[in-house]
Amino acid sequence: MILAVIIFGFLLRVISLNQSFWLDEATSGLVVRNFNLGEIITKFSPGDFHPPLYYLILKIWSYVFGTSEIALRMPSVIFGILTIYLVYLIGKELFNKKVGLIAGALLATSGLHVYYSQEARMYSLVALLVSYLVYLFLKKRWFLFSIILLLIGMTDYPALLIIPVFWILAKKDWKKLLVSHVPLVFSFLLWLPIFIKQLSVGLSVNINSPGWWKLLGQTSIKNLALIPVKFVLGRISFDNKYIYAAVVGVVSLVIIYLLIKSLKEFKKTSILWYWLIIPVILAAIVGFKISVLSYFRLLFCLPAFYLLIAVGIFKTQKYANYLLGILLISNIIFSGIYLFTPRFQREGWRELATFIKKESGNKNAVTLFVADSNMEAYKYYDSKTNISGPQGFNTNYEEIWLMRYLQPVFDSKDLLRAKIEASGYNKEKEYDFNGVVVWKYIK
Repeated sequence: MILAVIIFGFLLRVISLNQSFWLDEATSGLVVRNFNLGEIITKFSPGDFHPPLYYLILKIWSYVFGTSEIALRMPSVIFGILTIYLVYLIGKELFNKKVGLIAGALLATSGLHVYYSQEARMYSLVALLVSYLVYLFLKKRWFLFSIILLLIGMTDYPALLIIPVFWILAKKDWKKLLVSHVPLVFSFLLWLPIFIKQLSVGLSVNINSPGWWKLLGQTSIKNLALIPVKFVLGRISFDNKYIYAAVVGVVSLVIIYLLIKSLKEFKKTSILWYWLIIPVILAAIVGFKISVLSYFRLLFCLPAFYLLIAVGIFKTQKYANYLLGILLISNIIFSGIYLFTPRFQREGWRELATFIKKESGNKNAVTLFVADSNMEAYKYYDSKTNISGPQGFNTNYEEIWLMRYLQPVFDSKDLLRAKIEASGYNKEKEYDFNGVVVWKYIK
């Protein structure tokens, strides 16, 4: 049965895998394309906000499979289906095979997990590593625990917020747990100079682009509320707010009931509750200074969420099949809406770059961005077309393509648009490529 669940989970994760990269995925693609293994560490990492392990894995993968969208997303697909199996093993270890199977099935169909299992970023890998870390803790396999803890530290900083969970539960194993931290601490000491540079770059965002700082994950009621909502619905939404509220409300009532059921087994589920709650609390605290409170950065808590629900379903006995059916059908519907509705999928940078290149032809044209940091996706798909940040504007062009992407964040007063229009350019038309809006100007 778990094999059937894994196969179904895999099939869900390869549907619509050939979407255009969005901005952050394009960054992954450009890193793999433009830097060798050593340069990823020495040249790219100091200006990034993440440790380098994911990029190194992706670079090695690209030697064999290339840098297409499908090729660079496939590691995340693999990490995602391995996480399903690990969730099964954790459920089996804590309770029995049935709980493991229920949790695995729920994670396999989860809209949020499907989405990030299709993204060329590190979040699917982090969810896998943290799940494996929990499993190793339960099995008291300390050597492997120390290795996986090290790998987590080399992949994504917020995932290290899982560490207090183990200290709360270590009891008589605290010495072994302490020793297991040695590789992580040693590697961090070696990495410290680059980490300080990354931290400096990250903190400067709050000064230079406060709007972007808020979007990255500043602690707020909205960002806290989005965590359970996205855990339930994934990345979809409904235009009608009443339908949205009704769907969230009904599914949430079922989930709350099941979580209460699992709470009665707190002695067995304590590690799952701590896994779900403690990283969120710590991320909220850190988020007042560093923007880390985003639901996707806490994807590694999602397995705990579904394991607790699985325990609740198992404990209902008489209505277990009905409740499982409701949640599985809901998950499949939410995942299906994402997988088969283009507007819920990623930004259409590939289509945008192809369109502008075709439309511009041999004209003296430029594509202008309100910030240099917004150009990665365009560069991934077309590095030869004339593109520039706001400093590239002059009146010699016969055609200007003005990117409106993140304009309220990086150019809140719309100064670049005003400058273009004051120079005698007239807006001819605007285009929307699944959230990437561009305005065409001619003289």
